[in-house]
Formats: sequence, structure tokens, C-alpha cells
Amino acid sequence: MKLMKIIDKAERYINTDERKRKEKRKCLKHVLKKIRRHEKKLEQELENEQDADKQKRIKKRIKLTHAQRKKGLAMLDQLKKKQKKGEVKGK
Repeated sequence: MKLMKIIDKAERYINTDERKRKEKRKCLKHVLKKIRRHEKKLEQELENEQDADKQKRIKKRIKLTHAQRKKGLAMLDQLKKKQKKGEVKGK
């Protein structure tokens, strides 16, 4: 019985890192979807805007939004790679 308890504790400890990574990935995906929707909304505003100054501001916001989305995608890729490395070590 003691051995089983020790094994269970070890598995819970090992799986907490994996669970945290999965939660981060899920949250990050959710945020990235919101950012993508916001970027598309800004692009629509840009198409409808006639004033040159406002167009310039909207373009800056689009660039900023796009850069943040790219950062998020890079972070998501890193989390995926860490998960794959963990799977290889676990086997």
C-alpha cells in the first residue's frame, strides 16, 4: 500500500507541470483568438475610414496588435515544444 501511495504522489507531482502547460496553452489560445478578432475589426475600420490621420492611427494599432499576436504564437510554439520534450523524456 505504501508503494502505491508513493507512486500516486509522484504521478501527481509529474502531471502538475503538464497540467499547468495545458492550462497556459488553452488560455493563450483564447487570448490569441481575441487578438485576431480585434485585428480583423481594426482592418474593417481601416477600410471604412476616410480621414488620413485616423487611418494612420488605425494602421499603427494594427501593427501593434499583429506584433503581439506573433509573440503569442511564438510562445504557444515554445509550450508545444516543451510538451513534446516532456513526452519523450517520460517514455
